Amino acid sequence: MEKSLWRMERVHGEADLALGRAGEGPDPLVCLHGITAQHRAFNALARNLVPDLSLAAVDLRGRGDSEKPDSGYGLDAHASDVIRTLDHLGLEDAVLVGHSMGGFVALQTALQHPDRVRALVLLDGGWPRIERSVEDMSEEEKREAEEMSEGLARAFSRLDMVFESPDDYLNFWFPGQGLTMQDLPSDLAGYYLYDLGEVDGGYQPKASRKAAEEDSPWVSSRAPTADEMGAVGCPVALVRPSNGFFPASEPLISPSDLVTMKEALDIRSDTRLEDANHYSMLFEEPARKTASAIEAFLQQTG
Repeated sequence: MEKSLWRMERVHGEADLALGRAGEGPDPLVCLHGITAQHRAFNALARNLVPDLSLAAVDLRGRGDSEKPDSGYGLDAHASDVIRTLDHLGLEDAVLVGHSMGGFVALQTALQHPDRVRALVLLDGGWPRIERSVEDMSEEEKREAEEMSEGLARAFSRLDMVFESPDDYLNFWFPGQGLTMQDLPSDLAGYYLYDLGEVDGGYQPKASRKAAEEDSPWVSSRAPTADEMGAVGCPVALVRPSNGFFPASEPLISPSDLVTMKEALDIRSDTRLEDANHYSMLFEEPARKTASAIEAFLQQTG
């Protein structure tokens, strides 16, 4: 499945980037993944968009098969890498599709290089940074911060772990269910298999913990505020699941954040995915709905 879906390239520069291409079109959507993920998070989205559209999905520096420097991360570095990727693709401008931290990278790129970003698709990412101290936060904001911290801590914890087999890795994500790769939809299995690299004693996630830990404060304390987001001049599509990191948890984009984003950004499309969470939104039926929302948004915006 993977070989026929993605054609791999290298984007050379300060830190070489792995780039997956899907589809044959000359004007690909440029896809940016979350903080500990990699480009095959977009497996199902690509399958639902190709051949009508083409995708170019990046392994951000420090993730997947991209180079992993000891330092030099943060939204500014990733935004520069996005521009380097557009140059590699020969694109004067592009539609950026960002999931989770990738949404913040997409916003940063649009703010710093407005002439290179034609439109943004934010997949459960890119909410405004809260400028208040913890003491001044509302109870809702404190709850949001706590759930974000818990979700990131769990995602980060696996980066130091060695798993005996790819199937053992699934037990981290689906504890006690006894799943094997053969039990999963092919797009999801392909994501987990690419996520792992062979090491002494088994398999370890490819994402660098140093990269994730350096990027995390950027998202929490240096991402755009609501006022700064107002400078984004391109149209935006928003896709958000009804749950947060876990089933039955509150969504990461809170009702108050949603109001703020709609005031600050030119949001042309807002799609809520019922019964999906931050991770499951990228696969199976939620991915099909996301693909439909993207296609409708692109038709609307030309």
